[in-house]
Amino acid sequence: MTGHDQLQSPSRRKALKAGGAIAATALFAPSLLRSAWAEEEPITLLTWESYDEPDWIAEWEKANGAKIKPVIISSLDEVFAQLQSGAVKPDVVYSEASTAGRLKKAGQITPFDVSKVPNVANILPGLNWKDPLTVDGELMGIPLHWGTQPLQYNADVIKEPPMSWAALWDKTYEGKVTIFDDATVTIPMIALYVGAKDPFKLTEEEFTSVTNALRELRRQVRVVTRGFDDAANVYASGEALLGYCHNVTVVNTLKKKGLNFKYTLPKEGTPSWIEGTYVTPKGQRDIVYKFLNDTMSVDWQTRFMKFSGSNGVLTPEAARKAGFTEAELKTTNILDSEDPAFKSNLVFFREPEDVERRIQIWNDFLAGTL
Repeated sequence: MTGHDQLQSPSRRKALKAGGAIAATALFAPSLLRSAWAEEEPITLLTWESYDEPDWIAEWEKANGAKIKPVIISSLDEVFAQLQSGAVKPDVVYSEASTAGRLKKAGQITPFDVSKVPNVANILPGLNWKDPLTVDGELMGIPLHWGTQPLQYNADVIKEPPMSWAALWDKTYEGKVTIFDDATVTIPMIALYVGAKDPFKLTEEEFTSVTNALRELRRQVRVVTRGFDDAANVYASGEALLGYCHNVTVVNTLKKKGLNFKYTLPKEGTPSWIEGTYVTPKGQRDIVYKFLNDTMSVDWQTRFMKFSGSNGVLTPEAARKAGFTEAELKTTNILDSEDPAFKSNLVFFREPEDVERRIQIWNDFLAGTL
């Protein structure tokens, strides 16, 4: 089945559950501080699936005498929708580095006090994170992790690894393609496919090409997903054979289920990101920075990386010392991080020329009115 009337958006799932203990020494605080923090309001996080699992949060709360309230989001567009509506009043916002300027202009985030997070020393030196997270000379956040958004496929069905985004438009896979509901992240991939000189500064002619390509893609797409686990379920059910990968966490989740999914970095370039951790005006509290410092510890990063398949921020050496096997490292981009060929393929997100125009094009796509 194909066509405009088959586009679906599965309901958002609950966050994945997982255990795994983090070293208690990294989380415990002096008892007097724990007593003081117990009087404070909860730390509200605007966060994503696999970032702050329930077991981890419960452990941290017990160790620190403070409460955490995670609010799960599924797209960058939803970050702004939640903040603008006022429905959520977070202390911490996790959002891609290219959104730092918009968040600052909207008054949603404040300069980050990096002196309160000494564990930034654990960030691999090759990750250029300060530039994209700095706005008008002020550091607005720190990275939680970084990664790529590659082309994902079912290797049992697609024997030859697809090395171009053109595979998503291949009529062989009509009705078997999936993408995710996020204008900010998806349109740059379309721009790379049509050969835009700069996927974040489109000309009028390039906007036309992107719109036409997106219109053609609609017939290919069976499902538009929301969140990592939605995407994993769509692939696992056989509804999709290939698609734009929201996060390599999806591929690793499917592998853990014994399914043969892989990904490639297309020749046109691979959209890539640095996930920024931002603090709101409400979040400028010592307990908030205590939590963020703990999430940058080797222990927390190791658990997060092992669970999600994320690159985290650790160097290969630090990851090995923390217990990563070579097989586990190969499920991430950590070993590739200093490879010139790998790095030259990555196209890191930047703030685009017209956010609202891109969102309108995307909404028209979803509505079938493009």
